[in-house]
Amino acid sequence: MDNEKLKELRSLIDEVIYAHSKKEAASPLRKLEFMAAQIKPQLNGYTSGKLSEAVGCAKEASGQVRNKEHWISNMERSWYVFENDVLNGNSGIQNAPET
Repeated sequence: MDNEKLKELRSLIDEVIYAHSKKEAASPLRKLEFMAAQIKPQLNGYTSGKLSEAVGCAKEASGQVRNKEHWISNMERSWYVFENDVLNGNSGIQNAPET
């Protein structure tokens, strides 16, 4: 996975988290979930789980919700592990040429 895909994933997560309503978050959330679903099969179980956690926490944090900071904090922890696994080659992604 290249840095552009990581940046795009993170951008979508931020869009979902900082949407003013669940309705406003719906479109970027669909894109985020679709992109994550395409990436997960390339990941090992642990890293895939961390991506799922980050997406789930972003979804919970979207809109005007109670404990927003809690959900953002949990998302940040999961994202940190996911991103580091990918960048450090511990994610299970093979370095095969992209088609």
